[in-house]
Amino acid sequence: MSYLFLAIAFVLNATANILLKLGALKGIAYQGLSFGQIIGQNAIALLGLFFFALNAVFYFLALKNVPISTAYPVMVVMSLLIINGYAIIALKEQVGLAQVVGYALIITGIVLVFAFKK
Repeated sequence: MSYLFLAIAFVLNATANILLKLGALKGIAYQGLSFGQIIGQNAIALLGLFFFALNAVFYFLALKNVPISTAYPVMVVMSLLIINGYAIIALKEQVGLAQVVGYALIITGIVLVFAFKK
């Protein structure tokens, strides 16, 4: 069950980051406004912050039984892959060959971390 919590956490983390990006693209007028007013103007960004909070809850639950030396790399790498996949497919961001090689190395690294955990 802890690995399910970890999977939910990294999906929520990636979703939160994507929502913040979409909120940033929407933009806000922030001159003279407080932080609360700025966030209140942008429901997408507010939803992103909510997803970050949910991510923290599920990550906390996962850490009960998953070593942090495994959980954190999985959280970061899987979030990165989801976010970058979205950026490439939905936002049409360009990726160079060096980045593709980097992604392959990252995937190889997380497979090794996960496969040889103690």
